[in-house]
Amino acid sequence: MVFGRTKQSKKSFVPAVEQSQLKPGAAVSAICSGLDICIAVDTDGSVYALGNKSPVLGTPMAIGPVKAGKIKDPITGTSFSLKTGEVVGAWCPNFPFSFLFGLIEPAGLPVFKCKTAGSSVSVEVDVNAKTNFESGYWKGLLDAQGKADGGYY
Repeated sequence: MVFGRTKQSKKSFVPAVEQSQLKPGAAVSAICSGLDICIAVDTDGSVYALGNKSPVLGTPMAIGPVKAGKIKDPITGTSFSLKTGEVVGAWCPNFPFSFLFGLIEPAGLPVFKCKTAGSSVSVEVDVNAKTNFESGYWKGLLDAQGKADGGYY
């Protein structure tokens, strides 16, 4: 349920990171219009953009190794396709996660279009996503934001 006014979805390429920060086989984090994005570079130099939150524990995917078209969550051992974001191989193979999360339905990562232009990498995101998400906050007498109008005291 959304309580506030929402804006129409508007996708646009937003600068994420400088190319100088990227190296093959590694990933970096970026915030694009309020969204946490993982910019991964495969060992062949291909650049991909995915959601930076592991679907299992919520840890950053940017800390995982990138190899052969996959990024691996180093904590749970789950690998995800860089192209589709889908789970590749076993879901949570590392102990004790195989025991703890084995019954949870496998979930993938969101993928985003990205392009390299000049010295930076840009990612296509919904620039209104954060605003639309925050419009659902309840603004009342004791809301977490302070005053009922969303302002602070």
